[in-house]
Amino acid sequence: MTPPFQDERHQRPLQRLIGRPFLAAALSLGLLTFLLVATNAWLAWRAHADAWSQAAKTSRNLGHSVAHQLDSVFSEVARVLNTIEYIIEQADMEPSALESLQPLMVNHLGNADYLHGIFVYDANGNWLVHTQATQPPNANNSDREYFISHRDSPSKKVLISKPLKSRSTGEWIIPVSKRLNDANGRFAGVVLATIRVGYLLTLLDGFDIGEQGAISLSLADGILVVRRPYSVEDLGRTIPNNPLLNIAKNERAGMLLLASPFDGIRRLVIFEHLGSNPLFVTVALSEEEILSHWRSATQVQAICLLLLITVIALSGSYVFRSMKVRREADRALHNAHEQIMRKNQQLAELADQDGLTGIFNRRAFDIRLAEIFGQSRRYQRKLSTIIFDVDHFKNYNDIYGHLAGDDCLRQVASALSGAMRRPGDILARYGGEEFFAILPDTDGQGALEVANSARERIESLMLVHAGSDIGIVTVSCGVATADWNDTNLTSEKLIDLSDQALYAAKRLGRNRCILRASGRAKGEQ
Repeated sequence: MTPPFQDERHQRPLQRLIGRPFLAAALSLGLLTFLLVATNAWLAWRAHADAWSQAAKTSRNLGHSVAHQLDSVFSEVARVLNTIEYIIEQADMEPSALESLQPLMVNHLGNADYLHGIFVYDANGNWLVHTQATQPPNANNSDREYFISHRDSPSKKVLISKPLKSRSTGEWIIPVSKRLNDANGRFAGVVLATIRVGYLLTLLDGFDIGEQGAISLSLADGILVVRRPYSVEDLGRTIPNNPLLNIAKNERAGMLLLASPFDGIRRLVIFEHLGSNPLFVTVALSEEEILSHWRSATQVQAICLLLLITVIALSGSYVFRSMKVRREADRALHNAHEQIMRKNQQLAELADQDGLTGIFNRRAFDIRLAEIFGQSRRYQRKLSTIIFDVDHFKNYNDIYGHLAGDDCLRQVASALSGAMRRPGDILARYGGEEFFAILPDTDGQGALEVANSARERIESLMLVHAGSDIGIVTVSCGVATADWNDTNLTSEKLIDLSDQALYAAKRLGRNRCILRASGRAKGEQ
């Protein structure tokens, strides 16, 4: 049996711990905090590993998809070249056979959006057959690298060269060429197909690689064919001491993490060689974007952990008061933020609004005209403008006073607004008694109909005007439409054309609409 004094001695530490609640609580909180921190650290590490694993899987799938699509494009071009080469060499370069190639080449070009052109050159580089609309005088391509390579090498393999700028169109293209031999096996010329760099960029733009990601296509020797994000300086560029190239020369596919030689951004890089062509693609996802969700989640997790430890460490009443104060402060800040946003929105609307008529002012007109003009030019869409001028408005002010003149302008603005047929049409007060309308996707005849409709609306107001020959308030209209064949056309010139049409309307007696087109004015009552 254990002596009584030994039991007492063994129980003293436990009794001492129970008798010290602060120490017991501290040890309990310390152990609980350690477990919480350790668990969250392990979860964060697992999430980090999962983020990299998912990024690697996504990159491989994306790289394989890009490689497959690009390989299909270049393989199809190679098949076209082989067909043309076979026909030419079977006919021994006979002129009649060359002439019969023209429809075949044009048909291939029409069925392939990626093709810029197809050409056949003789042994001296002169153009024999091509798909261009016109042939430049003295056209000769004997100085091109691909031509020299075929002339000096007996190889009959299809050659893919670095990008160059087309002499006939000025467009960036990728040459794909093949040597032609005569019946004796001597060099007889080159058959060439050119792929649009713009098409490949459009294809690459269809893949989601994030804001800082990159996709590139390179020749087997590392020469860059095309890259997204696009920069014309990168076309045909070679990166010295590129660690990726050293690996890509020895492996068909691979993955590595490195800083980009283009912009210094660290990316997870996946490369894969095309199955049938001497090219390889790289898909690079930004390390920052790969880990962005993980960082956000980890930060939230850390904040939650800190809050949980704080809740455990502090009394419930203190936590409650703190949370209440925090909630009230957040609500007040949110309300203040919403008030500021509403005020800013009101100020922005007032900055674009004419104080008298309530429609757009001159500042808003200038901004929107620049935007609409740029978009219409870029996508070759129709665009017309109309300038309205209230006839004899100075006489109206002199007779009826400025307050009546202001009311007249308000009614005119309201009537003109009602004549705007589509939500995209813009009406603004241009200055004084002048109003300007912008009509996207509207040709000259359509704009003339809108102008006449607006003019008739003004007449229907029947605003008495003793200073006008007609006796009521009327407007004159100048209509202009954009001709995108005019490469020198600017928004200012379009305004000037509208102004010229307006002056023509006034010279012809006012209260009419004139359309300015092809340097001449034509109008309707």
